[in-house]
Amino acid sequence: MANVITSNEALNRATPPRLPSATDQYNRQYQEQLSNILRLYFNQINNILGQLEWNKPVDYIDFDTTPGVAPHQTGRLDWDSDDATLELDMEYGVVQQIGQETYARVQNDTGVTIPNGTVVGFAGASDNAVKVAPYIANGSQPSLYILGVMTHDLPDTGERGYCTVWGFVRDVNTSAFSQGDILYASPTVAGAFTNVKPTAPNNVTPVAAVIKVGTTDGIIFVRPTIEQQKNYGTFNRASNYVAAAVNTAYAVPFTSTAVSNGVSIGTPTSRIVFSQSGYYDISCTLQYTSSNSSSKNAYAWIRKNGVDIPQSSRIVTLDLNSGYSPVLISEAVSLAANDYIEIMFATTDVALSIVAAPATAFAPGSPAANLVVEQVQQ
Repeated sequence: MANVITSNEALNRATPPRLPSATDQYNRQYQEQLSNILRLYFNQINNILGQLEWNKPVDYIDFDTTPGVAPHQTGRLDWDSDDATLELDMEYGVVQQIGQETYARVQNDTGVTIPNGTVVGFAGASDNAVKVAPYIANGSQPSLYILGVMTHDLPDTGERGYCTVWGFVRDVNTSAFSQGDILYASPTVAGAFTNVKPTAPNNVTPVAAVIKVGTTDGIIFVRPTIEQQKNYGTFNRASNYVAAAVNTAYAVPFTSTAVSNGVSIGTPTSRIVFSQSGYYDISCTLQYTSSNSSSKNAYAWIRKNGVDIPQSSRIVTLDLNSGYSPVLISEAVSLAANDYIEIMFATTDVALSIVAAPATAFAPGSPAANLVVEQVQQ
């Protein structure tokens, strides 16, 4: 027999028997009638209890699905007719629509309350919870650190709460947006949203969509789309560089960083250091000049961790006196975390040098060396 718990089971349909009116004096017939009625009633109850097979697995549970609102109480499970699913009352007044929302159990030790509707990211861990803090998408933290959106105010008390990683978050201020807007983690305000897509060097992480616009009753649907952020960098040398001797390899020092994420100028400044492993496209333009018209060769290539990369050399022959001649070196290189590369240079005549050009009235300046690195695969 199927073991069922349902609001329509016989246990719920059983009604107390209608008892005969008591007599003023002892009456045997009355007593027998009363006993028979009670015996039949309790036999019915016993039969129903026997059918339920207590301490046995339950095959299914039926809930009352007629429209209505059950009083909220932590630990209560009932049918939500608006969302057509079960709802579970949890701590902090959080009501989870089963199958439509997913939470992470999180802890706050930032020193202040994290409000409902705050974008949060990883900030450490305890033995039984993920620690979170308001997330800012300004490139200072990896995109992988984004977790979700707080679904209630979480005090800094050491207690755990709930962060929505998928589903609705209600009662948030969405008055600055329009219905249907895609919301990104803000690169300027920690924990906030923006409907303007950020750009590098900021993190670009879609987090939610606006369902309802409101100041206190706004609704968003959370679905973070998290991609591992790719690293990149643009570096240049703004001054001339002259070889001290012919047919000698020199590493070109870089003097400034235009933009970077996860890639930086190291020590010495000829080293470009990569904080994360990956497959990188490396392109460097060197701008040559010569102080005489004799024929001479210039060599440029890439060195990884102090070792020349095979077949990476590019050679140009110059016989111009003054003027400019650029050359491009481009290679795809696999790098481990903390590897470095250098741009190497050599010449058969020290009259040839790498040279920068100043800005003119109609064109910007030109660096002696311009290096662009871009991660193309994680």
